[in-house]
Amino acid sequence: MNKLRMAILGLSLSVSGLVQADPLTDLVNSSQAVVDQLNVGYKTVAGLQYNASLGYMSDGTMADAAKISEAQRVAYNDALGAMADMQFYTAEDFLLDQGEIALANMESAIDTFTEAATEIAVILEVTTMAEEAAQNNSDPEMQAVAEFAEANEAAMTLQADTVTEYNDSLEDIEGYAQEAAAYIGIANDASSVAFFDTNAENADSSFVDEVQATFDMNSNWVKLDFDNANWAAAVYFDGTNGLDLFKSSTAILTDGEDQTFYTTSPSYVGYECFFYGTDCE
Repeated sequence: MNKLRMAILGLSLSVSGLVQADPLTDLVNSSQAVVDQLNVGYKTVAGLQYNASLGYMSDGTMADAAKISEAQRVAYNDALGAMADMQFYTAEDFLLDQGEIALANMESAIDTFTEAATEIAVILEVTTMAEEAAQNNSDPEMQAVAEFAEANEAAMTLQADTVTEYNDSLEDIEGYAQEAAAYIGIANDASSVAFFDTNAENADSSFVDEVQATFDMNSNWVKLDFDNANWAAAVYFDGTNGLDLFKSSTAILTDGEDQTFYTTSPSYVGYECFFYGTDCE
């Protein structure tokens, strides 16, 4: 067996877009023209057969009317050949679909996070009371906090499994977010798309069902394996060959401050607003 070889996207890759055409319309029209003649042919034969046995005949023009012309034959064959050479489901489509799968997994993890985070958010009430008591250095307020804690200790005690679910969901969300970003970011890069399209064509592998995608955070690449070849193609997303999809944690947190998921959270609107709809600014 030949040793698996890996094609890696390099800086010298030339970008060549796929030829845009509308062979599907041509194929529909040219094939329909032939099919229409075939339909007339069947009806002609059936009618002639039936009437001949009864002693009736045509005027001698019916065969010509049902024939398939040379122009129709050529038009159909040309359209069929053009269609066979086209790629409608390309590397870009394939990568975006992989990204959608990762996004869907991320949303499931976000649901888990939200459920656990909402359970944890009940401590915001005692946190607010304790902070005010500490700032005011008020013994009566401190006593009120102590009594509140005593009365609600069972409800406000953090359970280990809830915290574990919260922590695990954060890891899942970040992992799926990275995977989705890798696929979508590469799909948005013309050089990467052209590179994968070329390799798939050389491998004679269709993106519909003959290409397998792998996201590898350790290697910082997305790798495509082609079922009909003994090589794979990979694109780095860490800047190794120019494409850098990484963004700083500070920038991502800043982006998060403007998102509805954050601005409607109990962390942002506060305990009373989130749970009771009161004291909302």
